[in-house]
Amino acid sequence: MAISLTFLICGFMFYQTWWLFLAAWITRDNPTDPAIYELAVRYDPENADYRFALAQLYNYSTQYLDAEKALEHYLAATRLNPYRSSHWLELSKLYEQEGNLEGARSAMGKALETDPNWGQMHWSAANLFYRLGDFEVADFEMRRAADLDVSYLTQVLDLVWRAYGDPELIVATHVPNTKDANLLALNYFIGQGSEVGADLSWERLQTFTTRPQERFGYLNYLLRRALPHAAYDVFVYDMDPDQVTSVFNGGFEQPPMNGGFDWQISSTLNEEARRVTTEPRDGLGSLRIEFGGESNVNYQRVSHRLAVEPGQDYELTFSMRTDGISTDEGIYIEIEGERSEAPLGTTYWDEFTIPFTATSELVTIRVRRNPSEKLDNRLEGTVWLDEFQLALGSAEE
Repeated sequence: MAISLTFLICGFMFYQTWWLFLAAWITRDNPTDPAIYELAVRYDPENADYRFALAQLYNYSTQYLDAEKALEHYLAATRLNPYRSSHWLELSKLYEQEGNLEGARSAMGKALETDPNWGQMHWSAANLFYRLGDFEVADFEMRRAADLDVSYLTQVLDLVWRAYGDPELIVATHVPNTKDANLLALNYFIGQGSEVGADLSWERLQTFTTRPQERFGYLNYLLRRALPHAAYDVFVYDMDPDQVTSVFNGGFEQPPMNGGFDWQISSTLNEEARRVTTEPRDGLGSLRIEFGGESNVNYQRVSHRLAVEPGQDYELTFSMRTDGISTDEGIYIEIEGERSEAPLGTTYWDEFTIPFTATSELVTIRVRRNPSEKLDNRLEGTVWLDEFQLALGSAEE
């Protein structure tokens, strides 16, 4: 009897699970034929996933479109598993599509209840309420989406910029007061050309620690607005005072940032410029530029911007040494139309001074070499530069 009872129980369990197994087997490859899912529902009628798959097919497949059946299966899916937010979200979309706006609101509310900490859900809700004209609720949901996932902030800003076009309202209402959010908002308003929005975002961003490179977008925006001193203040904001010298990083004590008010350097296959720490005139580093002797170089791949006072006389000093510089045209430094000597051959470290008068609030130091007009004109050799400093002075006549 015990054996018979065991077989009876096993048989019953096998019978019960066989249909579940069969339903899973026929849907294993996610078929696109609703007839297969209809059969799976017959085998496993309490499975919400089969109902949801059927609803999706009837709602989105052009071959099997049937809004009535889609609604039937969405409702069944939410009844069988009311804790799946995606089921409620799709039901809300269908209700809206069919003009049942109260149903759409109710289903979206259920979706938010089941998944309150997912940014995408709040973004979907914001779009629904925005389409329904309920802007107060839409604003709340957009802010919530950005709070939970800052990657939604750009989409939020796109939407509210079109709707309101008011940077003060947008910053106060829709931008979470975090570093990442304020950086995104800053760059967004720069792209929109909104001075008010950019300045407000920068004001909020100052309460957070940022790297200079993260501020380059705003800095360059200020330069385009012809505000070089404001741009310089942004560049050196919150820096160690010991770093802020007359020519920032003029002694190449740290790797150049290649932007802002630091050195901007580029290289080619035959012209390599880079900071080195083995051959400084003083301090920790210097700039070494090597020329491979392949071309008659018109060189201007190293530069540095300075914020100055127009009409003021200055003196730029620096140190240079050379090794094997060929041809009759060497490397020199140029600023405001004035230039230094251009040593040839091999020389030891020497100090140079360029007096100049600033003609604007922004001037640029450039490392230059003019093409030679002689037959033997391919530039070869190495140049080192170090100890750039700027001081008030009297420009030479």
